[in-house]
Amino acid sequence: VEENSPSLLVYYTLLSFTSAFYILSIICVGLLYTYYTKPDGCTENKFFISINLILCVVASIISIHPKIQEHQPRSGLLQSSLITLYTMYLTWSAMSNEPDRSCNPSLMSFITRITAPTLAPGNSTAVVPTPTPLSKSGSLLDSDNFIGLFVFVLCLLYSSIRTSTNSQVDKLTLSGSDSVILGDTTTNGASDEEDGQPRRAVDNEKEGVQYSYSLFHLMLCLASLYIMMTLTSWYSPDAKFQSMTSKWPAVWVKISSSWVCLLLYVWTLVAPLVLTSRDFS
Repeated sequence: VEENSPSLLVYYTLLSFTSAFYILSIICVGLLYTYYTKPDGCTENKFFISINLILCVVASIISIHPKIQEHQPRSGLLQSSLITLYTMYLTWSAMSNEPDRSCNPSLMSFITRITAPTLAPGNSTAVVPTPTPLSKSGSLLDSDNFIGLFVFVLCLLYSSIRTSTNSQVDKLTLSGSDSVILGDTTTNGASDEEDGQPRRAVDNEKEGVQYSYSLFHLMLCLASLYIMMTLTSWYSPDAKFQSMTSKWPAVWVKISSSWVCLLLYVWTLVAPLVLTSRDFS
């Protein structure tokens, strides 16, 4: 390959992004183990971090398996690295809703502990201030939720731009080569064959639609509920109705979403091997 060829540029670009995503993921794992776990506690956090780390390693290995590469030539470590980084974010997002504040430092105190200067070795009389537990009172949109909202907006923009591409618009406007006739018409295959004209399918959706109507609205409902949970973190008022506290259901919903994300990604890799009769191109 020539030194200035486009292929070499693409290779180095992919290598750079893949390495950056994996390095950021490793840094996230180290920070989560350091600040969200304790030697004598925070068992749930240790489990969440460890199991997601193992699952991400397994997914990365599967993505470069020769059998997967044979059926999915475009699969590789770039997608796995991005999924790994996103899984680490979901893991942190889940643990940031844990009710036990000793295992859940707020984002601001978390950043302060990282950037705070260390004491000099000779200063033995100085006392290191311990961060006070922060109550989830006042504003519902704290710094943790702003990050979740930012990620949600990015996903929404990506899906909107992807849907508006020419190939997707052609499917919606029926302007592509595989056009269909909409309307209450009858098929006359024999006459088409006799006239030498190409046969065109008839799509009459008066009695039913092509997609699953109930499944579509179920997914839309679940997405709306997930957005509401992201914005509010499932905060519940305490007995005095003066402060808002996060609960364990929000933790399990968010950590389950990370497992679903990994499961869907692995399924996209192994599906061509399992369902050999279907076209996944």
